[in-house]
Formats: sequence, C-alpha cells, structure tokens
Amino acid sequence: MIDLLNRFRRRLFGNASRKQVLLRVAVDLWVANLVLIVAAVLRIVVTGHLNLDNPVGQMISKFNAEYFLHAGWFGVWAVVLLALAGVYRPVPSSRIGRRFLTVTGACAVGFAMHVGITLVVLPERLSASVAVATPAWTLLAITIFGIRYSRMSVGQHYRVVPREKDESGKVEDVLIVGGAGYIGSVLTEQLLAKGYRVRILDMELFGRDSLKSMIKHPRLEFMNGDFRNIEDIVRALRDIDAVIHLAAIVGDPACALDNETTIAVNYAAAKMMSQLARANGISRVVFASTCSVYGESEEIRTEESDPRPVSLYATTKVDAERILLDADNGIFRPTILRFATAYGWSHRPRFDLVANLFAAQAVTENHIRVFNGDQWRPFIHTRDIARACVLAMEAPLSKVGGQIFNVGDHSQNFTLTQLGEIVGTAVPGTIVEAVSNDEDPRNYRVDFTKIQKVLGFRASVDLKDGIEEMVEAVRSGAISDWRDPVYSNLKTLQGDGLSALKFERPEAEELHATRRFLNRAA
Repeated sequence: MIDLLNRFRRRLFGNASRKQVLLRVAVDLWVANLVLIVAAVLRIVVTGHLNLDNPVGQMISKFNAEYFLHAGWFGVWAVVLLALAGVYRPVPSSRIGRRFLTVTGACAVGFAMHVGITLVVLPERLSASVAVATPAWTLLAITIFGIRYSRMSVGQHYRVVPREKDESGKVEDVLIVGGAGYIGSVLTEQLLAKGYRVRILDMELFGRDSLKSMIKHPRLEFMNGDFRNIEDIVRALRDIDAVIHLAAIVGDPACALDNETTIAVNYAAAKMMSQLARANGISRVVFASTCSVYGESEEIRTEESDPRPVSLYATTKVDAERILLDADNGIFRPTILRFATAYGWSHRPRFDLVANLFAAQAVTENHIRVFNGDQWRPFIHTRDIARACVLAMEAPLSKVGGQIFNVGDHSQNFTLTQLGEIVGTAVPGTIVEAVSNDEDPRNYRVDFTKIQKVLGFRASVDLKDGIEEMVEAVRSGAISDWRDPVYSNLKTLQGDGLSALKFERPEAEELHATRRFLNRAA
C-alpha cells in the first residue's frame, strides 16, 4: 500500500520535494481564489442592473452571491485537475510549449466540468455559471502558466546575482551535485573537515542515510531536488563559489536500462548545469567523468588519447565533457576528472563494482568468477577520488581550468585476474574461477602522469588495503546483506528507481550522444 501511494505521488509530483509541492499548491489556491474574485466582479459589471441609489451595497450583495457560490470548491477543484495533469511535476525549461498545453488542457477540462455539473444540478443557473466560469478558468490558465513561465523560462535568462567575492577567487561555498552518493558522501565529509561550507543538491534516489553523521553539521545544507529542473538548479547555485558535479547514472548496465533517461541525466542535465553556472559567474566546475571513455585499447591511454567509448554510459560522458569544455570562455573554466574504477568503503556502499563485489563474494561464498581476466582496469579508492576533487577545486585555475585529468595511480593498473588473486589472498580458501565471454570488451591501462605532475596527486590507499577494508565491512556485519538492491545502481533502477528518474523527453539535439552510440554499434 505504501509503495502504491509512493508511486502515485511520484506520478503526480515527480521528484519535487514536499515543501515545493505544498508551496506551489498554496500559491495556486491563492491564485484560483483571486481569479474567482475577478470573474465574479466581471460578471456583475457586464450584466449591470445595479440600483443607482445604492450601487456599492448592491455590488457587494451580488458579489457575495456569486463568489461564495463557487469559493468552497473552485480552488480545490483547480488544484486537483492541475495535479492530475502533471503540472506539479518538474520539467525542463525547454518544455514551455508542453507546459502551456498541460495547463490550458487542465483548465479546459475544469471549464467543461463546471458547466456540465451546473447543467445537471442547477440548470436554471446555466447562463450565470457560464458567465463566471468563462473568465475564471481562462484567467486561471493564463495566470498559472504565467507563473510557471516566469520561473522556468524567464528565470533562465536572469542571473542569480552572486554575492561579491574577493578578487583572489577564494572558494568558501561549494555545491556538490549528487552529494549523497557513493563518492559524494565521502567528498562531503572531506570538504567539511577542511572548513568549507557545503551545499548538496540530491534527488535522494538512494536516500540520505549516507549523510546521517553529517546532516546536522552547521556548515552543511541539504537540498532535495532534481538537477534537471531549472528551478532547483538556480536555487542551488545561489552564493556558490564552486560546483562539483557528481550526479549521474553510473555504470554500463544501469545506463542501458533506458537510453533517453540516461541521456537526460548524464548529458542534458550536465549541459544545463554548466550553462547556468557560467551565466552566474561561477568559474570553477569540477565534472566527474570516467576512464571508461577509453574503451578498448592495447595502448596505455593518456588525456590526449582519443576516447573510444563502447557503451552509452561512456558516450554520454564524452559528450558531456565536450559541451563543458566548449563553454570555456576564460572566466568559466571547467575541470574534467576521469575517474579510474572505484572501490572501497563509502557512507553509501556499492557492491556492483568489481573489486567490492569480489570482496563480498569471497567472504560469503568463498568463490568468485573472474570474467575475461586478461582485461586491464585502473583502480582508485573512494577517499582518493574525493581528494582529487578537492585538489582540482583548490588548484589555481591557470593550472586546471579547461583541463582533463585521469584520476588514479600507475601502481593500480591491474588485470582482472590480478584483482582476483589479491582478493584470494585477502580471503584464504577463495576459489577463483576464470570465465571468458564477449559481454564487456573494455580493456584499458591508463597513464596518470599529468595529475601527478600538476596536482601532486598519488593514491593514498592501495588496492590490497581497499579490498581488506571491504572484506572486514562484510565480515563485521557493518553491511547486513551486500545483495540488497540499495547497494547496486542497476538493481535500484530496476526497482522503483527508474520510474523516479523518468522525466520529459530530451530535446532532439540532446539525443546526439545516443545517435553516436547507436551509429558506432552499427
């Protein structure tokens, strides 16, 4: 029953927070009563027949008769119809035309029901009802759409005027998009420890338990919101010095569930975020990409190597990188971080990552299956990924602006067979089974010289220690059941997660990444 109610709520209100919904409903109730007042006055003025001896008193008497006949139900009726039509679901600013049709359609249905019920219940008042209903529903449609348009479209062209910043460009306030996730929760902890004020914009697809030890921190502000919704983005960007964009559908299997949703989340939303950050004078945007963009190669890949994505996930990241770097105008200076394959503990653990998965299977099953063991992967611990984000954010823009960095360490390029051997050593007695198939062609070793030279970055956690960390987490009961869908991006999306992510279809030009991927596959 609770699941059914949650699904119904998401269908009506999407990912809008309860506070947002209540505020919008309250505004629309107020607007509905205001237009009803105007409609009642227009009805009286147009029909006339006022006694010149006492026009004011007669006007008040007639107004009371017209207004209070409708006041008890008109506003509630209007809000219910608007909700059923989907007006309270967040939509991209680019869908103004659809929003107009949605609002006018809901009000047209309201008008028809208004007149129809009057015809059945009070046929003698049909002409009076039409005289009130026509201006009331027309004005309601115009006003409601006007409010939505001013916030969604006109607001897009306004700057959220940032506060005055000192000329040194010092970062004090940081926005983490996706701050409750696998990397985001670790990054939040590190930034708070370093004295930054942190704001998180997160949809809570995986909840916010990952932040429970920090949520009451005086320098942490949590915003439940959708980073595809311009209203939420504009609100989140206020008074921000730097943005670290982590939010995405991560992993090839999870991305493959729904191409259009993946494009909307991984590409189109990153594009809009960069445009708004640039419009608001924010120079520092650190964007989380992936070494998966290198795809299949026998050569060691550097930042100068051409991407060879073999999945939709990697393709969307390549296109998002391009759109951010193309927006570099000398003031807006994005930094792209291509993360190696993540592993290790987080406040929101994941067991759909190969190293973490092997560790859990070794503890609970004493058996792991290594697919295509001769394939190479670079690895990096969650704490080191978060530390790389901080270093990139703190570095002079002259060093990192407009740059791409591979995030990892030369010492952690391993074949999957070598990974299996490390896990087998950490959990003696584990059977390591070698399996071959053609499901995942990725095979890449990565060079990390650039981040080492420019930022002085070296991994602080090696793969062996990270594996032992995850082994202990499973053994100790810190993770009660590592198979729980909450620890897997794919399984969460296969549940209710994908429906929660459903959004308006992306614009045609934003399907570029899908076309590239499908053409390449063909």
